[in-house]
Amino acid sequence: LMITFYAIVLTLIVLMVGANVVDWLGHDQVKEHIVVSSFSVRRNWKRLTEQPTSELYREFGYIDGLRVFTSVFVLGIHCLMIAGIIPLSNPEYTEEVLKNPFLVDLCTICIVTVQIFFAISGVLLTTTVLKDIDRKPQLESIYFWEKIKNRLIRIVPVYYFFLLISIVGDELPGVEMGTVGYKTLIQEQGRCRKKWWTNVLFVSNLPPFGEERCSLQGWYLAADQQLFLVTLLLMAAFWKFPKQAGALMWTCVAIALAIPAGIVYFYELESSLPIRLSDLQFLFMYQAWFNHLYMPGYSNMNSYMAGVVVGYLYHQHKHNKLNLDNSMLYTILKKARLPLLALAYLPTFIFYRYEIPRSSWLTMTHTILYRNVGVLAGCVSFIECFRNPPGPVRQFLTSKSMTSLGKLSYSVYVLHVPVTRLVLNWFPQMIELKLLDLVWMLAVLGGSSYLVGVIVYFCIEQPVSLVLKHFLPDKRKGKAEC
Repeated sequence: LMITFYAIVLTLIVLMVGANVVDWLGHDQVKEHIVVSSFSVRRNWKRLTEQPTSELYREFGYIDGLRVFTSVFVLGIHCLMIAGIIPLSNPEYTEEVLKNPFLVDLCTICIVTVQIFFAISGVLLTTTVLKDIDRKPQLESIYFWEKIKNRLIRIVPVYYFFLLISIVGDELPGVEMGTVGYKTLIQEQGRCRKKWWTNVLFVSNLPPFGEERCSLQGWYLAADQQLFLVTLLLMAAFWKFPKQAGALMWTCVAIALAIPAGIVYFYELESSLPIRLSDLQFLFMYQAWFNHLYMPGYSNMNSYMAGVVVGYLYHQHKHNKLNLDNSMLYTILKKARLPLLALAYLPTFIFYRYEIPRSSWLTMTHTILYRNVGVLAGCVSFIECFRNPPGPVRQFLTSKSMTSLGKLSYSVYVLHVPVTRLVLNWFPQMIELKLLDLVWMLAVLGGSSYLVGVIVYFCIEQPVSLVLKHFLPDKRKGKAEC
C-alpha cells in the first residue's frame, strides 16, 4: 500500500513539475499536449477563477456561493462532534452543551444542509438533461452512459486518493503517533482495510455495511451516486415517454415522501437526529437512526426529488408553460415557509427532554415536518430565484470569489475528515474544552481544509479529470463524426 501511495504521489509530482516547466519554457505545439495543459498551474488558476457565461450559470450560479456557506456550516458541526471524540478533562461541559435547547436545535438542523446539497444535485441534473433533450430530442441511450462516466471521472480521483490515505493511516510520511492518534488514525485504518471496497463501490451508506464504516464522509458520495443513477433513469423515462413526464415525477415524489416516514414507523426511530455522547464516540456507526434514515440514498430521495421538481418547473418556465402566480398551492407554500421552519426545527429539543412514544402521532408528525420542511423551503427559494431578477445576496453569491471557493467545495468535503484526523493526532492527551476552543478548531479546520483543497484542485481534481476525459472520449462525438 505504501508503495502504491508513493508511486501515485511521485507520478503527480513529476507530472506537475514537468508540465509546468514545459508550459513555461516549451514551444507552443508542446504546450498544447493534454498532460501539459491539464497540469499547468497557470491554466488551472484561470479555470478556478473564471466565471462561466452560460445561461444555466446565469440562473443558478449563486449555487456555488451557497455551497461555500453550507460547507462551512458542515465543518462547524463536525467541530462540535470533535468534543465528543477527544479525551476531555471537563466532560461535564459537553454534557451541559447538549442540554442547551438552542444548541440541540442548531446541531439537529444540520440535516438541512445535507438535504440542500441533494436538492442542488437534483436541480442541476434535471435542468441539464432536459436542456439536452430539447436541443436533440432523438437522444441515444449512450447519452445516459456518458453522463455516468463523466460524473465518475469528476468525483473518483480525489475520493479514491483520500481513501488510500485513510487505508495507509499512521504510515504516512512525517506522521508521528500522538496521544489521540490510536482513536483517530489507527482505528480508521483498521476499518478501511476491511471495508475499503464498500467505498469503491459506493455502497458504504447502506445499512448492511453500517458497522465499522470506513471514511465516514463517503456516505454522502455513495448516497448521491445512488440517487444520481435513479434520477438519471427517471430522466430516461421522461425522454422515452414525454407525455407522462409529469405523472412519473409526482409519483416518484409521493414515494420519496413516504419512505422516511415508513422507516421511522417500522423501526420505531426518533423523529429527529439523536445526538448522544455515547454515539459520538463511535461516530454514529452503531446508531439506528443514522444507519436506516440519515445515510441511505433511498431515505434521502425526498430531497433529490425536490430538486428534480425545481429543475422540471424551471424547464417549464423557460418554455412559458408555467404560471405560478395563479397557483394557490405555491402561494401558500411561499408564505408558509418561515412558520413551517419554526414548527419543524424549534421544538426539536422537546423530543430530547421528554420521553415521547416513538410511534405516536406526535413523533410521526414531527418526522414529516423535520424531514421535508427544510428542503421544501430551500426549493421554494430556488424557484423564486429563477422567477425574479438577482438581488444583492445572489449577486454576492455569484461573485468571482464565491464562484472560485465553490469550485473547491468538493475537494474540501472529501479531504476535511482526513485532515481533521491528522490535526487531532497532534492534540494533547487531555484538554479542557471551552466555547472559544470550538471557534479556534473551526478556524484551523476550515483554513487548513481550504488550503489543502487548493493544492488538491491543482494537483488531482482538475488535471486528472481532464486527462481521463481526453483518454476516455465521449462516444457520442465518434458516432456523430461517422
